[in-house]
Amino acid sequence: MDASPELIKTITDAVLEVLSRKADTASSPAEVRAPMGICTGDYSKFPELARLRSAGDASANAAPNGFVEDAAAARSSTAAASPTSTETPLSSGPVLTGVITASKLAGLEGTVYLAPGARLSPLAVDLAKQRKLHIQTVNAVTKAAAAPSWIYWMQGHCPSAARAIEQWRGQAVADARISAGQQLPTVIRAISKDFSGGQMRLAVLFVPSAARAVCLANRCENLRAIVGTCRQAVQEGIEFLGANVLVLEYPHHGFKSMVDLIGLFLTSTGKAPKDVESQLAALAVCR
Repeated sequence: MDASPELIKTITDAVLEVLSRKADTASSPAEVRAPMGICTGDYSKFPELARLRSAGDASANAAPNGFVEDAAAARSSTAAASPTSTETPLSSGPVLTGVITASKLAGLEGTVYLAPGARLSPLAVDLAKQRKLHIQTVNAVTKAAAAPSWIYWMQGHCPSAARAIEQWRGQAVADARISAGQQLPTVIRAISKDFSGGQMRLAVLFVPSAARAVCLANRCENLRAIVGTCRQAVQEGIEFLGANVLVLEYPHHGFKSMVDLIGLFLTSTGKAPKDVESQLAALAVCR
C-alpha cells in the first residue's frame, strides 16, 4: 500500500528536526577533561615532586654513575641517614649522586660523601648503620676532586678511550711509555709497584683483547683484575673481589660506555674483602 502524503511529510519533518538538534549540539562541544590519574605536569601543589623534577633536569650535567660533574648543576637536598654537610671541596674519595643503593656502598669504609640532592635507599640506610658509615653531604665539589687518582695504559690507540681518560683525568703509567703489546709485562710490574708503594690504588688497561692482560695482571699478588664487559660485571668485581685493575676491550665499547664503566670502577676502594684475601693466600701455594 502506498504511503499517504501526510505520513511522508510527518516522517520528513521528524528527521529534519533530529538533524537540526545534532547540528546545534556539534556547534557547542562539551569540555573534555583529563582522566583521573593522568599527570598534567603541574607540581605546584606537590613540593616534593617539584624537587625531584628539578633534580632530574640537573642530571644531564652529572658525570656517569654518580660522580658530580659540575657543582653548579647540583641542587641542595637532605640526604638520608641524617648526613652532615661541608662546604669544603674534597681531594679524595668518591662523591656519590642520585639514589644510592646498598650495592654502591660495597667496599666503602669510614666516611661516604654524597653530592647535594643524593639520598640513600632504605636498604642502604640499614647497611650504613650496620657498618657504622659516616654519611656526609658535600656542597662544593668538582669532578676532578671527586675522582680518586688512577693510572692507565693503552695498547695501541683509541680516540674514544683517550677522551674517556681525559674525562676522568687518569695518569699514565710512568714506567711504560710504549703502547705495543710486548710492553704489557712491564706495565703490569709498574702498576704492582705503584700499588705496593701506596702511590695509587686503581688502574685501567685499554687493550684490543683482555685475555692476556687479565691473566698477567692476576699473577701479581696485589692485583685483582677484572674485564669490564658491562656494568654488572664491574659492580660485582668491586663488591665481591675488591677489584683494583679494570681491563677494557676498547673495540667493543664506545666513549659513553667506557666513561660509565670507569666512573663505576672509581668507586672501588681497591681493597679485597677478608674472605677473598684468605682464599687467595690458600691458592698461592698451587703449583
